[in-house]
Amino acid sequence: MTVFSVTDFIAHINDVLARSWDAEELCVEGEVSGFRVSQGQWVSFDLKDDQGLVNIFMTVWQLRVPLEDGMKVRVFGTPRIYPKFGKFSISANRVELVGEGALKKALAALKARLEAEGLFDVSRKRALPVFPNRIAFVASRESAAYGDFIRIINERWRGLEIHTYHVKVQGMGAPEDIVQAINAANLRYDDYDALVLTRGGGSFEELMAFNDEQVVRAIHSSKIPTLVGIGHERDLSLAELAADVRGSTPTDCARRLVLDRKDVLRDLAHHTGKIENQLLEVIHTKQELVLRALRAPASWLTMQRQTLDQLASSANANMQQWLRALSDRFRNDVRLLASLDPKGVLNRGYSIMRDAQGKAVTTVKSLEVGKLVTAMFRDGEGDLRVQDIRSKTQAKQQRLL
Repeated sequence: MTVFSVTDFIAHINDVLARSWDAEELCVEGEVSGFRVSQGQWVSFDLKDDQGLVNIFMTVWQLRVPLEDGMKVRVFGTPRIYPKFGKFSISANRVELVGEGALKKALAALKARLEAEGLFDVSRKRALPVFPNRIAFVASRESAAYGDFIRIINERWRGLEIHTYHVKVQGMGAPEDIVQAINAANLRYDDYDALVLTRGGGSFEELMAFNDEQVVRAIHSSKIPTLVGIGHERDLSLAELAADVRGSTPTDCARRLVLDRKDVLRDLAHHTGKIENQLLEVIHTKQELVLRALRAPASWLTMQRQTLDQLASSANANMQQWLRALSDRFRNDVRLLASLDPKGVLNRGYSIMRDAQGKAVTTVKSLEVGKLVTAMFRDGEGDLRVQDIRSKTQAKQQRLL
């Protein structure tokens, strides 16, 4: 008989459990109950069905979908017994939502949270360049969307340099692939005029990679202007809402990215024709002037002299008007300066009192009985000694007596 300590026994059981299931092989499906987050970093909840219940434990960073009680989910992880509590649980590394109802419920909650953060704000969206030279194209080379996009680009505008970042667009690992591709392209953001992310249509579950929070944040944070088209019309993915420009399909993305060469050439021909006609009209007008001058030089010179006289007369009238306005302004400034001149105040019978330091005395609070002050008058000044000090109220009462 083998006798185990409690710690050794639990370690042995955990070792047996770990060797029995690979983390990606063990998947348990059930309903979430008692969902909670502790200290902002530990996630735990019970996974239950009609006849059983098991505890789930994971970190908040491993949880890629919003959860709440009542949702049906699949949990991937490793079964184990926690030595400290002797409690059996599953240490999860990934949680997937099950069923369109649960997916839509979680998607609505995530959309509301990201919208509140401003990730879909229209004011921050950038325009795509009119004539891009080089783009980063994030897509699956095995998809029809890839072929459609390349075909339309080549039909409309040959010569565009396309750097393809091949990714998975659905299933396990797809969000991580897409985020890695967007971040890799942004390491060379000066090289690209636009970043395009596309895939064809699919079921709601198949398109969930484009509703992943990390994918949405990568698109929002892109230094390269983004164009996203997921190839379905029924619902908008969060990736499309976060993009600078949205295309309804991969084909529409190609049309939005580049102009049709035929349309550009037609517009160029039209504008070139207009410029040519305007130049010919100017040349014709100048030719007429030259011919008129050659046929009757005296008449032409008389006409030019009259034009010059009119210009001189107009310039002289404008100069006179400007001088009058300047003179009026000068007189007004002189009158203003005269009104501010202290000598004007003295001429009206007032005086200015200064203390021994030459500062103007403006209040009786700065006077002292027996103190000398200097009084300035219109025609001179004199030294006075203060005999009595009265406030404004006291002076008024004395005058009344």
